[in-house]
Amino acid sequence: MKSTTTKTTAPVHPGAKMLAQECRDGKLSRREFLARSTALGVSSAAAYGLIGLTAPNTAARAQTMGGTLRCQLETKAPKDPRT
Repeated sequence: MKSTTTKTTAPVHPGAKMLAQECRDGKLSRREFLARSTALGVSSAAAYGLIGLTAPNTAARAQTMGGTLRCQLETKAPKDPRT
């Protein structure tokens, strides 16, 4: 039995392409480009592809760098255990 693979690609929002060009031209920061393109429904991986980068692997990079990750969270006193 022969298996077949079908690749479907959805069209990219025209605004995302315009933002990618602005980012490549240096008119828009990478962070602002990602914020705006993901608001248009483009995944972060696809957005990085539009500007010619690979998505960063920050978790793996943090493991090789070492150090301590500290988070501050605000918690409320448990008045009712069901909540």
